[in-house]
Amino acid sequence: MRGKVVISIFLLIFSLTLMQGCEGKKAGIEGKVVDGKGNPMSSVKLIAKQVQPIKGYEHFETTTGSDGTFRFKGVFPSSDYIITPWSDSWKTAAMVKTQSGPEGQTSMLDKPLMVRFATSKDGVIKDSKTGLEWAPAPDQDMDWFQAANYANSLGLAGGGWRLPTRAELKGIYDESKEGGADPSFNIHGNWVWTGETDSPSFAWYIGFRGGREDTSVRGFVGYFDRVLPVRSGR
Repeated sequence: MRGKVVISIFLLIFSLTLMQGCEGKKAGIEGKVVDGKGNPMSSVKLIAKQVQPIKGYEHFETTTGSDGTFRFKGVFPSSDYIITPWSDSWKTAAMVKTQSGPEGQTSMLDKPLMVRFATSKDGVIKDSKTGLEWAPAPDQDMDWFQAANYANSLGLAGGGWRLPTRAELKGIYDESKEGGADPSFNIHGNWVWTGETDSPSFAWYIGFRGGREDTSVRGFVGYFDRVLPVRSGR
């Protein structure tokens, strides 16, 4: 009986010592948030979530200053964190995975966290680099005529939508992203019609799996022919 008591006391002391040791371990993460043009974004809320959670260190929040900089204090040293911006009025897929500094030190992001594409509550994707606004692609195959009619008649957020140009689509193509673009566009590597015609029968499209451009018969409906409406920013 006495042995069990001694063991229990030992385990309790060990646990308290371990907890105190963890509580004493603190580090920091610093960085900057910018828009698509590289301008600092102030008053942006950020969340840092620990990849392998340790109680008391798994979740931190902060806000950027007037110059777009931020700092997380009290995070666990030399630990992986995923930092994501969040807002009550928009959402974004932008994020960065980084490691906190060693104990007592602060690590810096290698480069600013860029928030280029932000989706508003009404579903409009705003591009802070070009000023254009986009509507997500529907999961539906269309020929060129159907795509043009869909874009022109779309009433989302006041309407005024159209088919994009080749240059506009190439401007959002990103080979580093799965599917060739920010996930908010819902493209998934498909072909997207442009408003540019090559003849009375053909129109241009851009493939988001490889960034290839080509023409196709406007009345043809392929398995991956999609529409991505665009308009000037409002």
